[in-house]
Amino acid sequence: MERVATLWIGKRFSFLEHLCLKSFADVDQKPIVYHYGDLEDIPDFIEARNAREIFNTEEIYRDPITRSVAVHADLFRLRLAQDTDHIWVDADAYALRPFETKQGYLFPQGNKKKGRMMNGVLAFPSDSPVLKQMCSFAFDSDLLPPWWSAERQRAYLEIYGKSTYWSLPLFSLGPPMLYHFIYQSDERNRATARTDLYSIPPRYRSLWNDPDMSKLDFLDWQSKMSIHFYGSWFRKMFAGHQSFESGSLIDHLLKKHGIDPADHPI
Repeated sequence: MERVATLWIGKRFSFLEHLCLKSFADVDQKPIVYHYGDLEDIPDFIEARNAREIFNTEEIYRDPITRSVAVHADLFRLRLAQDTDHIWVDADAYALRPFETKQGYLFPQGNKKKGRMMNGVLAFPSDSPVLKQMCSFAFDSDLLPPWWSAERQRAYLEIYGKSTYWSLPLFSLGPPMLYHFIYQSDERNRATARTDLYSIPPRYRSLWNDPDMSKLDFLDWQSKMSIHFYGSWFRKMFAGHQSFESGSLIDHLLKKHGIDPADHPI
């Protein structure tokens, strides 16, 4: 069976990460969690590894304003695909069944209107031409996004002089970069239906804690590969929660996997 892997920067997981990571173990796909030595909360259902095996860097790239580590995760994700055959999964992705690629590929269909492609689940074969192009841009270029208009590129350079990981808008090396390179290539035909990986769209997140879980039946989510819980929204919605509505999706899944939110608060 293929392996899934993620990166965690921090000392502990909340109950959301415990739930999602254990969901993989419970479908016999024990997840690998890479970390930089700061993780103290290591449950037995994960395999912890040194992140420097994949991306050995002197610093964690953080956004200078928000302190987000999204840029570092974006770079790590590319190195993971380049150097392993693991499937990248965000730590807020819940497995409904084992994840598997199609000849090494696993990514969702992109959003043509927005020019973006979700990056919470991602795998490419190491010889993918698109992967090579993205790594070349991210690690060996002037970091001036080719998907920007010439006018925007000029304005950006007038302000910053040159492009760096710190000056790029947050998430630039994620959804817009993926969409740009993948959808210029025939590799776009390798996409998996978005609803198979993101079976409950974020517009229905108010139903996560609805006591009537059947309200989600119309999405046929139980036949899909994954639920994505969109961690930033989840944490805002449920910070401080130690219990959930009986019969709700979250309550059902926590009980199914034996996770007590009071033990791992947000």
